[in-house]
Order: sequence, then structure tokens, then C-alpha cells
Amino acid sequence: MPSASFLHDLHPLTKVVWSLAVVTAAFFLRGPLPLLLLLASVLAVAGAGKVLRQVWPALKGLAFLAALFFLFQVFLIQEGNTVLTLFPGRGFGRVTDVGLYACTVLALRMLVMTSTIPVLLATTNPKDMVVAFVEKLKVPYLYAFMLVTSLRFIPVLQEQLDLVLQAQRARGRDLEGRNFIKRLKAVVPVALPLLLVSIRRSRTLAISLETRGFGTGPRTHLRSMAFRPADIAVMASCTLLTFLVIVL
Repeated sequence: MPSASFLHDLHPLTKVVWSLAVVTAAFFLRGPLPLLLLLASVLAVAGAGKVLRQVWPALKGLAFLAALFFLFQVFLIQEGNTVLTLFPGRGFGRVTDVGLYACTVLALRMLVMTSTIPVLLATTNPKDMVVAFVEKLKVPYLYAFMLVTSLRFIPVLQEQLDLVLQAQRARGRDLEGRNFIKRLKAVVPVALPLLLVSIRRSRTLAISLETRGFGTGPRTHLRSMAFRPADIAVMASCTLLTFLVIVL
């Protein structure tokens, strides 16, 4: 992966510590405004790493999932004063101030906790991450490889999803209609090709591992990575800020 920014040059474990610090801080923050500020800091890091445009589609997908989570939960909380009711005559679809606030916080927390993953993947070579886990954390190579491979599937699936959507639109399918039932029906021609592509990629990966003798003998690494002063400074800053968030 080219060294395009300061973020690319950091040790993989440094970026993992940053990601864990964001997740921990998001867990302890209680209000929407602090969570929005934390999300803005993640976007600022992505911008400093020159990968904001690259990770933006993944962030939009995560925001969509957070919005779905909000919609599924906001009608289940009945405590508090009524803000609006979708069907007043039937008493269905009641939204309260407590539910609105709580679901907003939960949706933002979920978005913030997952937003660091695309940035981490976009600025870190998977091979370097595996080596860092194995050398520094003494994680068995098989587990480290499985973890990194599963994370790398996220942007790959995002690219495949874009290709499937383009192919379906080229065939004249309406995938963005306002009718909710039609949009649900449109999921099938998108999800099925995506599932088949994922299975093919998994099979290709398995064959590639077998032909290269994966797990048949001792492993060596092309290069070994060491922590630099910048890595220590970043990790110390993340640890200190997280501690302040927890205490305050």
C-alpha cells in the first residue's frame, strides 16, 4: 500500500489502538452532540489520511444501517411524552421523546463504533496487519489471517454491490422506487448475485491457500515492523483522551 499520508505510515497496531479508543469513548458518551463530535473526529482522521473519498461509500452504508436500527427501535420505547403518532386513529406508531433521544444516541453510537473500520482498512496493508498481530500480540497466524481476511471482505463486497446495482439498473430494474413493497422486492435481484459472488470468492481464496501450502510449515515474513516515536505519541494520546472521557 503506498505511503500516501502520515496515517499510512503509522504502525498497524497504532491504528488498532485508535480504533479501540474511539469504540471505548463512544460506549461511555451519553449525548448526541459528543457522539457527533467523535464522528467528526473520525472523518477528520480519514481526511488527514487522504482516504475520505475512498471510505465514504462504506460510511454511507453504515449510516443507512444505523438509520434502519433507529427506525426499528424508536417505536418500541413507550416511556415518555408522545412526540408524534403515525396512525393516530389506531394508536400505532407512537414515538416518544424518551424513545427518540435514546434511539438517536444508540444509532449514533453504532455508527461511530463501526466508522473506524473502513479507515483502518483503507490505510493499512492486510499483510502488515497480520504480521503485527502475530509478532507483537502473539496471535496464532491462522486466527490473525482469518480476522484480517474477514475485514477485507467488507470493501470487496461494497465494490461488488456497486457492480450488481449498476448491472440491475442497466437491465431496467427500478431499485430506488418510493413504494416500500417494490423496494423490498428489489432486494432479491441484488442480494442473490452478491451471495453467489461471495461464495465464488471464498472458493477461489480456499483454492489459492491450498495451492500455496497454507499452514504446512513454519512461516517467515518479508519485513518486520517496529514502533516509532510517532506511534508511541499517537497511542499515548488516544489512551489519555479515552481515560479523560471515561473519568469525566
